[in-house]
Amino acid sequence: MPKRFFNTFDDFKKNLHRYDASLIDYNGNSIPCIYINSNRYHDIIRKVAGKKLAVDVLLDLFHDSRHVFVDILMNYLDYGFDENYLFYANDMPQFFEALAKTGLIAIAPSNGETISEVNLLVIQLPRKDSAESGYNQMMEIINKAKHSDKV
Repeated sequence: MPKRFFNTFDDFKKNLHRYDASLIDYNGNSIPCIYINSNRYHDIIRKVAGKKLAVDVLLDLFHDSRHVFVDILMNYLDYGFDENYLFYANDMPQFFEALAKTGLIAIAPSNGETISEVNLLVIQLPRKDSAESGYNQMMEIINKAKHSDKV
């Protein structure tokens, strides 16, 4: 799974995920959902449909003690491909809180199709504790930045 490196704040901004992300209701739970290009979504579904699916998910945190970016790396094991989604975490702590609570993350097409279980790929994190740790670290940084802004 390729770890990405960013050198400047502009590098982060240029590599932010282009589509939306939100919380959706899935079996009565709020789970984080990443919307991706519809063609890419359908390509992923064609590759994994009807087969055993194992996805290694890594949250890579970058911060400067004020701004927190999270690069979500998904390695689709045994399929030979991976995906990266970079988010500005300061604007979406609820997304990462839901990830830490449920240990689930969903992928859906971005073309406005109605989200349902039919067009939703839900992935269980192999290690929920790493999402919890990442969320706690992220919130510690964000809260310190908010506190220093008030001083």
